[in-house]
Amino acid sequence: IFHLPGTFVGWLFDQLLEVDYFANFGFRVSLLSADILLLALLLQIFEKHWKKVLIFYWLSPLVLFITYWHGQTDIIPVALFIYALALIKGKNFGTAGLLLACAIAAKHSILIGVPFVILYLWSRNGFGREFRIFLLLFTSSLLLIEAPFLSSDSFRVMVLENREADKLYWLAVDMGKENLIYLTPVIYLLLLYSFWRIRRIDFDLLIAVMGVAFSIIILTTPSPPGWYLWLVPIFAIHQSRYGSGAVVLIGIFSLIFITYHLIHTSGANILIFGDEFFKITFTQDVRAQSIHYTLMMGLGLLIAIQMLRTGVRRNDYYRLGFQPLSIGITGDSQVGKNNLSKSLTLIFGKRSTAKVSGEDYYNWDRSSPMWSTLTNFNPKANKLFELVKDVRSLTNGGTIRTRAYNQITGYFLPKRNIKSKDVIIVTGLHALYPRQLFKELDVRLFIEIEESLQLYMRKKHGYKKECVLGEASQKKLDFEQYIKPQAMRADVLFELLPVNAELIKQGETAESNIKVRASIKNGIYYHELVRVLIGVCGMQVNIDSVNERGGVVIEISGDIASEDVQLAVSMLLPHMEELFDFSAEFEKGFQGVMQIIILMEIDESLKRRRLHE
Repeated sequence: IFHLPGTFVGWLFDQLLEVDYFANFGFRVSLLSADILLLALLLQIFEKHWKKVLIFYWLSPLVLFITYWHGQTDIIPVALFIYALALIKGKNFGTAGLLLACAIAAKHSILIGVPFVILYLWSRNGFGREFRIFLLLFTSSLLLIEAPFLSSDSFRVMVLENREADKLYWLAVDMGKENLIYLTPVIYLLLLYSFWRIRRIDFDLLIAVMGVAFSIIILTTPSPPGWYLWLVPIFAIHQSRYGSGAVVLIGIFSLIFITYHLIHTSGANILIFGDEFFKITFTQDVRAQSIHYTLMMGLGLLIAIQMLRTGVRRNDYYRLGFQPLSIGITGDSQVGKNNLSKSLTLIFGKRSTAKVSGEDYYNWDRSSPMWSTLTNFNPKANKLFELVKDVRSLTNGGTIRTRAYNQITGYFLPKRNIKSKDVIIVTGLHALYPRQLFKELDVRLFIEIEESLQLYMRKKHGYKKECVLGEASQKKLDFEQYIKPQAMRADVLFELLPVNAELIKQGETAESNIKVRASIKNGIYYHELVRVLIGVCGMQVNIDSVNERGGVVIEISGDIASEDVQLAVSMLLPHMEELFDFSAEFEKGFQGVMQIIILMEIDESLKRRRLHE
């Protein structure tokens, strides 16, 4: 179908001019079209590296030789496959399923990459709506395309049982008694299992591991030249990202590959001039050919190892499979710790987030006489060391069993299990108090609310003024002694302040009347943050101070919609989108501003983690 338009137009010209040339020329034009499509897709997906991608793909000697010299047509299924991946990255899952089915119908070898695509989607959102749409469109489209041919003996012989498929069983170990172990499927399954064991998979990991998977099939079988086209897009991406070492290895591999097929295989001619214009023939020497082939396979194996090491091991999200990201949120009672925790869960997804609440570690429920003796602000009223042990267990990938405190009734609910996830959020009055817990956290946050605003918000949620004042007088000493000092340990201190205090006094306010003062301990990213908040989101930003230790205090006010928050995050942290849930939701107003700053702090934390390893 892909070849049909060009070939048909060429055939019409042949009929008109009574020649036998343009149909073949139209066939080759369709190869060029697939080549251009593949280039455009790579430039779109990896626009950050567009100059290098343009050089390493468009001028790749492998593409030029395999497609335009040797005459292989694998460029079409490869282009369709990359197109499907681009649609998945763009969250267009239905069309992606259709395109992937078309890629497989064009070349069944593309099935090698399908399990990795499915595992990638599963790791992001489980059996969610997006995954179901993809599977439905993929399976139904593939059945619709291939079902009419399944009863055909010709289809079975030429497609399902062709000699290329038998090459998968070429490399084997004889175990005796007519038992063979086929090494290629075994190695492929081991890689697939390792990929499945990674808890969080991003698009870069998917590309790198599929490059290794295709390399396994190609290097362990007597593969035809066209199969190497599957690797070319991944090679171009690898060269663009990982510098001179990758460029040198792939350059030498390309030279050895081309010289091998020029000398030892058929079909080495310039298509446009016909079969007899240019051919290269050499006297065949079995040992020389074997050495040549060994060098080519050895270099291919080195490149696969390099892709595995640099493309996988250096990936931030790969590390989350071994050590989750941990966030601590603390501050006075009723300042919005739980709301902030929920807003972060909306971004990362419930499936990827585990929450630990300090309230679950109170020593007593609200009916206990001790409740009036010691306030919950006092560390003695909390099982802090149990909290530390449980958080440590979760960060090490374990499962904890803990009770849950019901804020409405004041009683504890039965114990339940909490499994470790990619993101662990610890909230509570003492989330940054124990030094052991402080060290377990990657990002530490403290929230304060200006007194009149806090009083207003508490009353708005049903608290009586007398009760609030009573609690304040009772807990003030413990707050000053145990809670407030934790602000000095926070990476980011958020202060919520009223823009117009008179509106608070009149008993009315809105989100637009709340501004955020953020004290960032390491403000290395504040220039980019301020630029986007002002230029893209239209916020008012004042830089209060920048100290010699790198700390920055900025004050942010104004209206901001959730769409603007999402746009700001995509501009500031485009590489972090893979960490988010497919249906990630961003808040508006001051909560959205806090989300942006926290995500930038998380990005810095992941960078620091990488530097320390």
